[in-house]
Formats: sequence, structure tokens, C-alpha cells
Amino acid sequence: MTYIAPEESAFGVGFFERLEANAKPMSLTRGPDAWDVLESIKRNVSNILNTRIGGAQSAPHLGLVDFNDATLETLDLSVRIKLAIQQCLERYEPRLTRVLVRADQDSFNPLTLRFHITATINSEALHDKVQFSLLLDQSRKYRVF
Repeated sequence: MTYIAPEESAFGVGFFERLEANAKPMSLTRGPDAWDVLESIKRNVSNILNTRIGGAQSAPHLGLVDFNDATLETLDLSVRIKLAIQQCLERYEPRLTRVLVRADQDSFNPLTLRFHITATINSEALHDKVQFSLLLDQSRKYRVF
């Protein structure tokens, strides 16, 4: 049996996901499936971005500020949100590196904020670029696609 150092296998699926009662058994030699890692990252990105700063006592800077009170123009607001998303993911999603966030315009719905994330997955299970789309929906929740 091959030994995998904990620091090399730490970036698979999340700890709490492995503790779930219906979690798939995981081999120490093979690690998690690439699909499971990707889905885990998407869930975590959604959780991170839907958390408001100050909402987690153990990590007071986790999350994004509430942009509902913003008085800036849409372009300025879009740039601020883009930078906040990038900084938040760089700080709180260690499985992603080289994170780039781009604001996308929706010509059919100009009031909708859409973002496109490109990053490299830093995982023993997967060394690849990944792309996510974010939509700030009507209930002010970020949805990850």
C-alpha cells in the first residue's frame, strides 16, 4: 500500500462531506473522484460567497460585504464585487489557485450581476483549470454553475 502524506491529499473533498452518513468510501491510494472534488469546490464557493462578513465568529473576514446598500454606479459596483469575490476565494478556498474573476454583462437583463471564475484546481485528485459561472439571483444569493 502506498502512503500518501496528509499534506498531499488534503485538497480533495471537504472534511464535513467525508463525515456525512451517505458519503462514498474513499481509498487512500486513489483519492476522491475528480467529479466529487469539483462538486465539493462548487458547494464551498457557494457557501463562502453567500456568507456575509462578520457572520462567522471563527473567521470574521469570511464572506462578502452586503452590497445592497451600495450607492455606486453599476460599473463601480461590479468591479468592487469582482475584487471581493477574487480575494475571498483566494483566502478561503485553498483548492483553487490563480483565481481570475470576470464580470459578464447580460444584455437581456442588465440589472443582473454575472461573474465568470477561471482558476486552477490545486488537488491531488485533479490538476486542471476549472471555470465557474456565478449569478447573483433575485434573493441576493450567489448561484454557482
